[in-house]
Amino acid sequence: MPFQAALSGNYLFGLPRQGKTMENKKGIDKNKSSGAKGNLLWVSTLGINLVLATLVGVAIGWYLDKWFHTSPVLTIVFFFIGTFAGFRQIYLAIRKLGDEDKTHEQR
Repeated sequence: MPFQAALSGNYLFGLPRQGKTMENKKGIDKNKSSGAKGNLLWVSTLGINLVLATLVGVAIGWYLDKWFHTSPVLTIVFFFIGTFAGFRQIYLAIRKLGDEDKTHEQR
């Protein structure tokens, strides 16, 4: 099956699969940013995730409050749901980073 052959290995239609990285012959990872720039991008992504998740939660709550005429109740509820979702994303990102560190130590 030609389609199955395209899905095998580290590549999906010529692009690296998600979660897999491309390494050159010397073992240097080409997909990950290194140094201070990579750390700064990673930390800014965490902050953006938290803010956007909270804003989306507030927006959903506000629209539902307007629809059901329940004034601030759903806005407050979805504020907490959005904030929880943002912190969950931060937790998952930090956990993923810790798992990657463990795999690099095992090599």
